[in-house]
Amino acid sequence: MAQRAPRRIHVDGRDYRWTVRSRDGEHVVVRVWLDRPGRGGRVLAVTRRFDDPWLHYGVLLTAPPERIAEILQLEPVTPALTADLVRAGLAAGWRPEETGAELRFTTAGDSLVREA
Repeated sequence: MAQRAPRRIHVDGRDYRWTVRSRDGEHVVVRVWLDRPGRGGRVLAVTRRFDDPWLHYGVLLTAPPERIAEILQLEPVTPALTADLVRAGLAAGWRPEETGAELRFTTAGDSLVREA
């Protein structure tokens, strides 16, 4: 996955920045923070499953098409998904205006699980 500049997103009246980085061939990390130049804040980092199609193209070619969704997670990270992650992070206790270490979560279905 290519490195990209942080994107802007507006969620429920607040402006954030976000990036997506590959962690390995089966996961990406979405990082989100308040868009406040010159002022610190706490970063939300969410690891989610994403099977890189380039690394799994053999499976894509040989698996029955109706089973691909069972085998691989190919849904990309979109602005809508990022907005959902922001809301889930806030509900799980992320306070973006506070300073501190990155707050790390992993997706588990439709919810977030805090990493140790």
